[in-house]
Amino acid sequence: MNIRLKLFWGLFVLSTNEVSSHITLTNETTGLEEGVFTRNAVDYFDPGNGGSSCLWDFSDLNILSEAHLVSQCIDSLGLITVTDESQITYYIMREDSLLEVGNETPLKETYYYNSPCSMIYPLAFEDAFSKDFEGYGIYCGDHFFKEKGFYYVVADGQGDILLSDTDTLKNVLRVYKLKSYSVAMDLNPSRIDSVEMKQVIEERYEWYVKGYCRPILESVTSTSYADLSPLGTTHYAYCSIPDSLKLNDYQQPDDNNYQEVPQDIIHYNVSIDGGSVDIEYSLDARANITMLISNQMGMIYSNRRFLQDAGTGYNAHFNISGLRSGVYVLYINVNGKVYHETIRK
Repeated sequence: MNIRLKLFWGLFVLSTNEVSSHITLTNETTGLEEGVFTRNAVDYFDPGNGGSSCLWDFSDLNILSEAHLVSQCIDSLGLITVTDESQITYYIMREDSLLEVGNETPLKETYYYNSPCSMIYPLAFEDAFSKDFEGYGIYCGDHFFKEKGFYYVVADGQGDILLSDTDTLKNVLRVYKLKSYSVAMDLNPSRIDSVEMKQVIEERYEWYVKGYCRPILESVTSTSYADLSPLGTTHYAYCSIPDSLKLNDYQQPDDNNYQEVPQDIIHYNVSIDGGSVDIEYSLDARANITMLISNQMGMIYSNRRFLQDAGTGYNAHFNISGLRSGVYVLYINVNGKVYHETIRK
């Protein structure tokens, strides 16, 4: 079975405008130009608070690698392919929606027949959308897999970014993306729907500035599960800062220079009573918190996000009375530190 992607793409365009003090991403004013762009890996960082008048202080971020290249190629039909150091990603623009229709890495190829939506234009502060997605692929040339899940996007913050004592980026829009999905894999494609599934929950923050066609900063947390049992969490972050600005100098990786692991600052207890899930918790420091309940297919039934100061007596409540009997996962992300609890109903 050959599923080599032969895909047709639309022009991928991002921009920011300031209209009545609001920042808006559009697909008309600032396009991704054909060519090669640079991107650096940086220390994973706490994305900070959201809201309408943010000041994100990222002046202490360390660049961890020399710049690597991200290329964008547009063919004669205006179709686009984005290639970075780890994968090739394909998009198509349909009306106001930017859809990812496939991707390739050295190990796998994926084709989405029901595509995840990466962006809807125009997108302004507090705009949000969600979409289911589904696709098939091949892993290592002979393992067939099916990917199915949910994508949620919201512009959750706007403000300024402090890069150093002398450099500040004004009128920045932050976009939060939550991707939750399941993967089933087998040598025999007819058995895919009956094998054990893995799950992935990914949270991504992207910052956009007027005049630049790529996110200038990205912060990602991705957690994998096998049949709702946690396998592990990875963190990574990138910057695409213009040449006229800079973060701290490049640091050659060594034993004393590694990605910082988020710390334990939450103390919590989960209680389940019939159709209710209650989380009582305290915080040792200010925290960005995501809590959600998902099933083994990656479907998210409830999602909560908080920004809270250090303190005690906090409570989060989920009503699961409408869910079918079964096993679910309670996912908790506190400043990038991820916790998991199995919920049986």
